[in-house]
Amino acid sequence: MAGVPRMLFLLLLAITSQVSGQPCIQTNLRTTGARQGLDLEFEVEIKNVCTCAQRGVRIDAPGFASQKLVEPKIFRRDGTAFLVNGGNPIPGGGAVKFTYWWDHAAHFSLAGSLPAC
Repeated sequence: MAGVPRMLFLLLLAITSQVSGQPCIQTNLRTTGARQGLDLEFEVEIKNVCTCAQRGVRIDAPGFASQKLVEPKIFRRDGTAFLVNGGNPIPGGGAVKFTYWWDHAAHFSLAGSLPAC
């Protein structure tokens, strides 16, 4: 019987980790307008749109590369995905941003995250 309250808690956590069925983590990509030869500068924003912090945020970014070093504490390869913010929580409403230089935009999508309420 002790497992029932824990199960209810985990269910509520799963429900509150999404907004209207959408993931809590959203990725936004834009060009800054800066150019260096054939490369463009892109800014990536990884935002937590939920009230509950999200930790262990992992992003899929097939083919991602950059002519400029991206701070590994912010965004680094971790197996087949990229770990955001060193795995540390992104607070509700908070965001992590970084820029990179490449000749085309990469596609960023959520691979996973865990609620940290």
